[in-house]
Amino acid sequence: MTIVRKAVILAAGTGSRLGGEGPKTLTPVHGRSILHRSLDQLAAVGVREVVLVVGHLADEVRAAVGDTYAGMAVSYVVSDRFRTTNNAYSLWLAREHLTEDLYLVEGDVVFGPGLLDRLASHQAPAVCAVAPWRKGMNGTVVSVTGDGGVGRFHVGAQRETEGGGSEGLFKTINVHLLRGAFLADRFGPALDRLIQDGGTDAYYEVVLAGLAAAHEGEVGAVDCGDLPWYEVDDLTDLGAAVYEFGDDEQRLEQLCKLYGGYWRHDVVDHRLLYNLYFPPAALVDELAADFRESLVHYPVGHAVLQQLLGAVIRQPADRLVVANGASELIKILGHTLDKVALAVPGFNEYEAVFEESAIQRVLLPGPDYRLDVDDFTDQVRAAGSRAVIITSPNNPTSMAVPREDLELLCKRLAAQDCLLVVDESFVDFCDEGQSLEPTLEDHPNLVIVKSMSKVYGVGGLRLGYLLSADLDLVARFRAKLPIWNINGLAETFLRLLPRYRQAFLRSCELVRRDRDEFYELLRDVDGLTVWRPDANYVMVRLPDGVTGPEVVRALFSEHKILTKDCAGKSMPDGEQYLRVACRTPAENRAFAEALGQLVTAATRTPAGVGGTAPAHGGR
Repeated sequence: MTIVRKAVILAAGTGSRLGGEGPKTLTPVHGRSILHRSLDQLAAVGVREVVLVVGHLADEVRAAVGDTYAGMAVSYVVSDRFRTTNNAYSLWLAREHLTEDLYLVEGDVVFGPGLLDRLASHQAPAVCAVAPWRKGMNGTVVSVTGDGGVGRFHVGAQRETEGGGSEGLFKTINVHLLRGAFLADRFGPALDRLIQDGGTDAYYEVVLAGLAAAHEGEVGAVDCGDLPWYEVDDLTDLGAAVYEFGDDEQRLEQLCKLYGGYWRHDVVDHRLLYNLYFPPAALVDELAADFRESLVHYPVGHAVLQQLLGAVIRQPADRLVVANGASELIKILGHTLDKVALAVPGFNEYEAVFEESAIQRVLLPGPDYRLDVDDFTDQVRAAGSRAVIITSPNNPTSMAVPREDLELLCKRLAAQDCLLVVDESFVDFCDEGQSLEPTLEDHPNLVIVKSMSKVYGVGGLRLGYLLSADLDLVARFRAKLPIWNINGLAETFLRLLPRYRQAFLRSCELVRRDRDEFYELLRDVDGLTVWRPDANYVMVRLPDGVTGPEVVRALFSEHKILTKDCAGKSMPDGEQYLRVACRTPAENRAFAEALGQLVTAATRTPAGVGGTAPAHGGR
């Protein structure tokens, strides 16, 4: 393997899409800039001379690096046209340095150990580091021949315009090895012609593309997809790079703080709660067909939305408040109700929106945390509460309060002039007849809150509603909402939904089937206590000596499974419980097997799961 002694780093970019003011190449990833990370990797493989092509805030880059770095001599080439030119021009400015074997590195690429060595092991005159192309990748894409050569370049948007598919294509990582003879005989003259012909806004990959087409075998490719790397163009890329280069603890902490978007990462999400069988493909296709119109036009106001939703759930429109997810309604409840009794454990968002002085937590009795109507009523009466909030099925227990018990409680609270708010966000996963919606006429003090996002599998749309026969209360809630609180895509979804009622009912049947199988799988794990669920998740109590935060960390670190502990819930020994979302049968089996292995190992190891300290995040 040849030791390469020289490198050119193109670091003139502004980084405007990152939202900062500093040089793009000095953007930190875990406290260390992209540029310094690249320099560290170059020094580690024996590079002794680095040429930095700078432009935006060039003095800041020079001050951050200096004239020597880790035993390497550093020189600078300044582009005075960095705002109006592209990387071909930046590289052309450094043309006097293109005389020997060198690594060519883009200043916005983070990469780890091993990548440069792989390039140096390839014998082609020019070698590109590549990774298998996947959805979301932008920039230059190449096809790779069986002998490791580049068959064809697709620079920028050409891949889409030429109708190319993704199969067999690789994204260039933008780290290359160019050998001296290739630079002198082919690349240098071709780059010079490109610039002289006015190609100052072109990519240097255009030169590589032409040479690969004209001289078969001269441009090679090395698959580095198994190594850590990321090209940072915008904030989404930066978040992905931070994730890619974090350790397991940092990655888990980052994910827990996101509260969503886990699909962008290589994890199995047993944390968030979905209906994986809805919406069906036909509904998604109809949404896609109207996407542009839904995007560019204003949605309708409340009156029409109420009618649309009323047709879905078969309730009068005047009883409905349509919201941007149940969370919008919960926020309004927090500003509207006073002297509220909260059944805990429950959905933490309700606790979060009230002032501590305005709420009384009524602890449901463990270990299963079921609601006893007599005891609960006594505590509410003693506290003088004017409103009660209950989640059924409960979150995290997944157990519903029987409808007859809720109706009894509602009548007793009515005698105390007390409002009952029931969050039924998961009731569609219960056996038929559990919802209180058909009883509204009999209970004027009843308010139902529901998130549609979970049961209809559209978390990204943020749809929810409040339902009550108390029309004055409904009017007060509507008055607290903006004119347009529902986006156009969500409106279109509501318009389409009645056509798919049977598909929705069938999807809930499939969720119940998978959930019941998951429950049985978890029951078979030695040491666990598991309660029969009514929603699409299962509450699990771990054996003594094993904590939820430890298990969450170990599942993520060892199996790339994301799940949720109950350490942040208002419940005794919450750290002993997990709330596990039901997913596909195969994923559920994998989860049960992984959890069983961890629990078995932990009960035999005094230090606990993995011998690590607990960690958890989120609510």
